[in-house]
Amino acid sequence: MNRTNLQTIYPEAVHHNHPSSDHDYLSIPEADGYLWLKKNTLSKKEIALLTILAAETPESLVDGKHLWYQILFQQKVLEENGRFRVIQLLLQTPKSFLADVWKEHIEGIFPNTVDFFFLTDQQAILVEEQTKHSLSKEELEGIFLTLDDDFETTSRVFVGGFHDSTKDFATLFEEEQAIFKEEALQIKRKKVFGIADVALHYFTKEALAKSSLTRSMKEEWRIDDEMKEIIQTLWTNQGNLSSTAKELFMHRNTLQYRLEKFQENTGMQLKNTDDLILCYLLLNH
Repeated sequence: MNRTNLQTIYPEAVHHNHPSSDHDYLSIPEADGYLWLKKNTLSKKEIALLTILAAETPESLVDGKHLWYQILFQQKVLEENGRFRVIQLLLQTPKSFLADVWKEHIEGIFPNTVDFFFLTDQQAILVEEQTKHSLSKEELEGIFLTLDDDFETTSRVFVGGFHDSTKDFATLFEEEQAIFKEEALQIKRKKVFGIADVALHYFTKEALAKSSLTRSMKEEWRIDDEMKEIIQTLWTNQGNLSSTAKELFMHRNTLQYRLEKFQENTGMQLKNTDDLILCYLLLNH
């Protein structure tokens, strides 16, 4: 049974990248971690069945010998000095996918790779040590666009931050993993992204969800689909009107007119960064 099925039945289940040490919880293994379930919410029969399920080996392609699998999923202490980042890859592949050839290409692109392994047929983890030659997100975007064309794949890539070897990588990775899984559905314009691209959305969503004020603003403004697209594109282009008009195939004067009408209706001047941030957040929560 996979996580989607289990969390449909038990929506209170929480994903972690390591098993619970608390006897009040059951830890159900998955390819990329564990689902924790509190025993006092389960019947005796459910506990018995889930205990059997928990004893099964998860469908992972990792043989357990990878050092960084042990560090990220089994909380092994990293003894090597340096700064490292974890790059998460999610792949949709054709039936004719040449996994070994693709892997060779990846290892050639990242010469400072210290570990690389597949969790499942569609999930891979790459760990890279920081050097002056480490690639930026923008460079990686172009590389994965090319790889997708060459191998007929569709990839999404989350580039984690570089962290010192003294840090708790299991804890840091667990949060980066959660961010990737949630925000990959949200950010659609980029193939490769990192925490900076989604921090505003990810770290404000709970406060905005509870806010009566923002809910009221959203209802009163009734932003139409065309204006939603304008706001999203303005945000992507950092408020640059010329770039936004070009991407939307819209005359700059037409865009200017739409912004002025929006300001009349809402008081929001989207050329102002603070106003643009607020409108972007309202649209995406």
